[in-house]
Amino acid sequence: MEPDAALVVAGGDGTLFHLLARLRPPWPPIRLVPQGRGNALARDIGAGQAARVDVLKISGTRDDGLPLECVSVSSLGLGYPSEVTRRAFPLRFLRRLSYAGAAVVTRPRWHGFRISLDGGPERRARLRGILVNNTRYTGGFEALPDASSYDGAVECLELTAGYLRQMAHNLSVMSGLHCYAPVRVSRIRHAVLVPDEPLELMIDGELLGRVRRVELSILPAALEVEVMSPSRR
Repeated sequence: MEPDAALVVAGGDGTLFHLLARLRPPWPPIRLVPQGRGNALARDIGAGQAARVDVLKISGTRDDGLPLECVSVSSLGLGYPSEVTRRAFPLRFLRRLSYAGAAVVTRPRWHGFRISLDGGPERRARLRGILVNNTRYTGGFEALPDASSYDGAVECLELTAGYLRQMAHNLSVMSGLHCYAPVRVSRIRHAVLVPDEPLELMIDGELLGRVRRVELSILPAALEVEVMSPSRR
């Protein structure tokens, strides 16, 4: 492949996840034709626009003790986000509403974590889940209006809401009002997340099995992405 040759990719965040897992950096430019359900990265950049986006470098330990090494362009989740993602698979026909539909039948459960953000001291937390997000969008909706995939940081959401409060939060996001957010949000560049028991890991809408430990750091402006507008396909 020529050094400056671009790859045309038709799909969503999960498609990009699998592609980048098979390539070594520096990655070639990507021309992205959005065809996924959430399309968080494409929505964040905008149709017909291009950006050099941040990439999450992820390492950790799987439940079987084997190492985990991968990258992410969109999101990483443990606990509730992973459970919603699993329930969303049979609802793919609903497109981006599949995540909202899955959330209706998913009850958030408590999990214990040890967390260190940006090199700070480790602390214990009792949470329903953790979501690390690189874009403004989660589940196809703009949940983090001030976030960006090319600002050199990600948002770490510590989820504590039970079912009713979580539904209220989801409706607040889907309506665009952003009037209720029962979450702790930290803007970070590095994190170490250790659940008390192995939890299923979600990355970019894909489920990767249970993990004992996850560490992530930012690779700023590591991937050039152009989102193809309908008129240019």
